[in-house]
Amino acid sequence: MKLSFFLLALLVTSSVSTEAQAFNLDRRVAITRQVLIDRMSSVAPIPKYILDQAQCIAAMRNVKAGFIFGGEGSTGLVTCRVNGGWSAPSFLNTGGVSLGFLIGGQVVDNVLVFMTPYSRQMLNRGSLSLGGDLSFAAGPFGQGMGANISPNAHVLVYSAGTGLYAGFSMNGTVMSHGNERNQMAYGRYFSPDQLLSTPAAFTPPLLKSFVDAVEWYTRLTPQ
Repeated sequence: MKLSFFLLALLVTSSVSTEAQAFNLDRRVAITRQVLIDRMSSVAPIPKYILDQAQCIAAMRNVKAGFIFGGEGSTGLVTCRVNGGWSAPSFLNTGGVSLGFLIGGQVVDNVLVFMTPYSRQMLNRGSLSLGGDLSFAAGPFGQGMGANISPNAHVLVYSAGTGLYAGFSMNGTVMSHGNERNQMAYGRYFSPDQLLSTPAAFTPPLLKSFVDAVEWYTRLTPQ
């Protein structure tokens, strides 16, 4: 009887844990999608000529605070161009930041546009650093420039910060792929290279809303 009770308790705990993980992933996708929507709906959206040249697009929310409840860490997703469309996305983590319930918190939402083939190649690695592995710059605004503009940096960053984090700099930021979250979302392990070279048609429903948002804002781009 005691063994049966233990097994039942284990099954219930496992079920609750699985549901909690699914909710956690769902929440992260929703936050990341909203970061992109907020940027593109703002008074300073990413210009079309920048989106036309984008190799990959990532959206993420970073939080830094003295007191955090939950300690979920940063959250982000990245997708790359493949076969005239966009790839299955990969979760991204950012070193040294946290996501959670904040008291006196500092928050920054970033949309990163990977502009060069080299930056696309670097995303196949397990981790990379901005300012180290890849040069970056604040993204330009306005629609008055031509499509043949060559970027002066591998990555263009569009940031929106609140609190003390409004002056946040991405220099030295280490980004890594969230392999555990990817495995939960896709049901098995895939390398970053496999995910980012796979068409979004194979994306699980959990992640599709993010890719749909990227496709919506880049639907008129020629690349």
